[in-house]
Amino acid sequence: MLVAVLGGALPAGAAPLQVGDQDSISLWPALTLRHDPEHNLPLEEVLAAPRYFQKPAGTPANLGRMPDTLWLRIPLQVAGHAPVQRVFGIDYPPLDRVDVYLVAGGQVLSHARMGSSLEHEMRPLRSRTLAAPLVLPPGDSELYVRVWARSSMVLPLTLRTPEAFAEHEARGQLLLGVLAGLAVAMLLYSIAHGVALRDGMFGYYALLLGGNLVFFMSYFGILAQHVWPHAPQLAQEISPQAVLIAVFGGSAFMSRALAVREVSRWAARALALLGGTALAGLAAYHLGLMDFRAVQGLATLMGLLPTAVALPIAVLRARRGDRIATVMVLGWSIFLIGTAALVGTILGKLQPTFWALHLYPLATMCEMAVWMAVLALRVQAIHRHAERARVETHRLRDLAHTDPLTGLPNRRGLHDRMVPALAESTPDQLLAVYLLDLDGFKPVNDQYGHDVGDALLVAVGQRLQAELRTTDAVARVGGDEFVVLASGLLDAEAAHALSQKLLQAFDHPFQAAGHSCQVGLTIGYALAPLDGHDADELIKRADAAMYAGKQAGRRRAQRGGRMMAAA
Repeated sequence: MLVAVLGGALPAGAAPLQVGDQDSISLWPALTLRHDPEHNLPLEEVLAAPRYFQKPAGTPANLGRMPDTLWLRIPLQVAGHAPVQRVFGIDYPPLDRVDVYLVAGGQVLSHARMGSSLEHEMRPLRSRTLAAPLVLPPGDSELYVRVWARSSMVLPLTLRTPEAFAEHEARGQLLLGVLAGLAVAMLLYSIAHGVALRDGMFGYYALLLGGNLVFFMSYFGILAQHVWPHAPQLAQEISPQAVLIAVFGGSAFMSRALAVREVSRWAARALALLGGTALAGLAAYHLGLMDFRAVQGLATLMGLLPTAVALPIAVLRARRGDRIATVMVLGWSIFLIGTAALVGTILGKLQPTFWALHLYPLATMCEMAVWMAVLALRVQAIHRHAERARVETHRLRDLAHTDPLTGLPNRRGLHDRMVPALAESTPDQLLAVYLLDLDGFKPVNDQYGHDVGDALLVAVGQRLQAELRTTDAVARVGGDEFVVLASGLLDAEAAHALSQKLLQAFDHPFQAAGHSCQVGLTIGYALAPLDGHDADELIKRADAAMYAGKQAGRRRAQRGGRMMAAA
């Protein structure tokens, strides 16, 4: 379990944080800061004038939007006489540039450079969050951290043991990985259905979902770590652009899903205007008419506006019993919680705990999953109707073509399989038609009763299927008579070998309704096209051969060719 040392506000120059055996220490309680509005203060000047450091006010670990570069000072004290290894971390990946200096006795012991503007390979640790390993000397030391960010100055600073850091990083990766996997699955679903149904609503939903997915993957450092490790600027700058794409897709999706124009033309026009404004902002940024801070501010402002316009329409429709509107109101209720957490964090109003930082992607994916039901309602109705018709058709066909006891094809089902198989048979691709009659079935049936007899017939069908290829077929055509069709046989010897295999399969007894039953086979067979081309003709030849086999002593295979020959 991670243990955090949380203290009250400390004045500048107060006692340092004690670094002992804690797994994790929050650095904010002992932190003081100095503003650098010109972005050019050197470390030497900072070290020489500690009096300019002041205790931060406002939300702990969150200073919100801030144009200045900041210098942070954290005094530390390590007990004992040996150095300790710790990982300095900032659990907020969007910070552009961070320099960490470990100072003791006026000397800089180490310097680590990190930030979202650096390629991933240049960072001290190739982690999702900003982190650097430190070796803290015994006694007193100080951390001086220089931070600059085009986005908000969110600063959840910690010192963790390497094991605790690995655990923390794994937990974040797991959560974001699950959410990203869910989002990709829903995205593929929406695209596939949009193409299949030619429904634009699926496309707008895909833009909404895809924009949100790219945003939180960028915001939480996944793109920089795994997708564009050599293009850190792209991984960061895509974040507000993704929000604008989501605003465009979401505005159109909400308008269509709720049929907003039927309720309020003003609301429909407002949603169209929001979507157009999002696209215009995106274009202005790419044309150089807006800088990163401006487009980020626009994305932050517009993130909630489509919801604000469409939510009253949804509530009105939900009160009238509209199922789609009810689902969307539920999704928005979840989304608003996550969005409030995100906006509160960006504006510096919310303390950046682990769950506060990750509440937005959780809420967004929950909302997208709920809204998936909006798209699924119509599709499900169509599929249910089609499935009922298909099942009913198959049920009627199965009743006409299937033996109700064994589930195997009956005579009619056998005929359906023989016709195409006969058409494909050639002298070097033979079709063998085996007629099988059980030897000793009647004594079993008389001794144990029909229930055991029926169970035995089912077991026989299963054993025959187990001995054959998936391309072969087994049918039950009478009381204890079965037919096997085997196509693609090279010659008569191959057909004979298969008949012997079937005979040997009956050397072992069957288990039927708790009884061990021993039965054998007598097989008559004919080959197409060698012995005929007509299904009835081949069955007759196989039947004649089987009868001859019975007369000759049973438990054998006999071919019924144009000239009767024992196999």
